[in-house]
Amino acid sequence: MYSKPTMKQRVLLRGMQGLDLLHRISSTDILGLPQSQKKPGLILNPQGRILSFFEISRTADDSVEIEFEDEFLKHLDHYTFSERYDLTMLPAETGSDLPPLDRVRALIPREGFEFHPDGQTNPLEVNLRSAIADQKGCYPGQEVIEKIISLGSPAKRLCLLRRSSGSDPIPLPALLTSGTDENAGTLTTLVQDEGLAVVKRTYCKVGTRLQISNQEWIVEKVSE
Repeated sequence: MYSKPTMKQRVLLRGMQGLDLLHRISSTDILGLPQSQKKPGLILNPQGRILSFFEISRTADDSVEIEFEDEFLKHLDHYTFSERYDLTMLPAETGSDLPPLDRVRALIPREGFEFHPDGQTNPLEVNLRSAIADQKGCYPGQEVIEKIISLGSPAKRLCLLRRSSGSDPIPLPALLTSGTDENAGTLTTLVQDEGLAVVKRTYCKVGTRLQISNQEWIVEKVSE
């Protein structure tokens, strides 16, 4: 089920035990994060699939600001045992996203569209490689992620598609088909005649033609 994302929540986490905990359970190098630099991060399940997506920036040696749209706090609490840290809710963030067409052309995925925090999506399939730090300590799902990175073989990739024929409205998400496959991928975002789609690796080649009903869509760009 594809639902619209909620407004971003923000919290301030204080305490080195809290930073160390988040470093251990997430895909991001929290302890090595420079001050004032915002980085994306993920909490994954053991299969390497997304449970939570967040953005984090260091505000002091022992504190970070975290933005999220999902149940990040629930997952943080799940892994908390004896660690001591403070959480302070901050005013919700609004108006910081890129214009929709710029986001589509930059192949930037968004929670609630290209992926959901439901344990079903591998981040490497939706262009979230930047949320995964290399050569950091273990975290849930790391073995799966590192294997896919080393082989360079995610089963799907995020693609920019352009509509070349047809103009009827399309309810999202929309199934993409090819001449031989009834399920070539899913169109997840549509802005005018351009869109983002999560496409099977077989069809991730610039110039590939796919269909949605009687409309033709051409792959214009493929995420790395």
